[in-house]
Amino acid sequence: MSFNIPIDNSYARKLKSLHKSGSPVVFPNIFDPSSANTLISINDNNANLIKAAATASCPIAAKLNSADEDLLLPQNLSSVSQFSSTIRVAGLPLSMDLQDGYEDQVSEAVTGAISIGAVGCNIEDSYPEEGFEDGMACLRSVEEAADRIRKVLDIAREKGVPDLVVNARTDVMCLKPNSEGLTREMMVEEAVKRGKAYLLAGATSIFVWEIGFGILPAEEIKILVDAFQGRLAVKLGAREDDLSVKELADLGVCRISIGPSLFETGTDGFRRGAIRIQQGGKLWIQDI
Repeated sequence: MSFNIPIDNSYARKLKSLHKSGSPVVFPNIFDPSSANTLISINDNNANLIKAAATASCPIAAKLNSADEDLLLPQNLSSVSQFSSTIRVAGLPLSMDLQDGYEDQVSEAVTGAISIGAVGCNIEDSYPEEGFEDGMACLRSVEEAADRIRKVLDIAREKGVPDLVVNARTDVMCLKPNSEGLTREMMVEEAVKRGKAYLLAGATSIFVWEIGFGILPAEEIKILVDAFQGRLAVKLGAREDDLSVKELADLGVCRISIGPSLFETGTDGFRRGAIRIQQGGKLWIQDI
């Protein structure tokens, strides 16, 4: 693994400046050299359409034949290092999915991410190995999660990236609604409580999503946007009737990502194409 990308806080400042309520930064998340090169190539004919890049750990794990929660830190760093220099040469700031910070390896995770060119990271407040079946026990306490964010930023300052962008993910909306008598309204209230604490700890944005298609209803997004003064990050839905990027922007979010959606689109296209040709049909690659 090669760690030789110069540390440059100006990329972190650039990434942070892109988080604007009502004019969000949009990430078609990348996961390997091919997706990174494809992303960069978009700017060849659409100048400055792509302003930044972000990884998604789920497809990185899938390409290693691993579950997302089983992806080891060295595997994540090694995978991203294969294309992070390409992102830097293209002049784009890079945000890296660091899951929960890898338990007691927070220092190693942040140091490693910065060494391969990342100037931002996702940090989530759940325990990856726990799932979401056991209610609040699946989440770190608000205090512990906020302390971990502060630790991430302290390490980043020590390494020369004082403006590191932390996209703090709370997984409270992923908990089973009936766990411990939780109602949907109580879960939203807990998301607000956690998000405010993470912002005070230094996070740039608060990422709220839920299991399944990932996107929250418009009324809940509005509550969270107001509570976080526009510093809400969301996942773009993949269904036809889900909110569009423009609609999410109009609600005031500052960051939109897609996670593994484009990776899943590619694997689904492979599956459908393979079935067609095995059944005597045409390859049929639809024009975009």
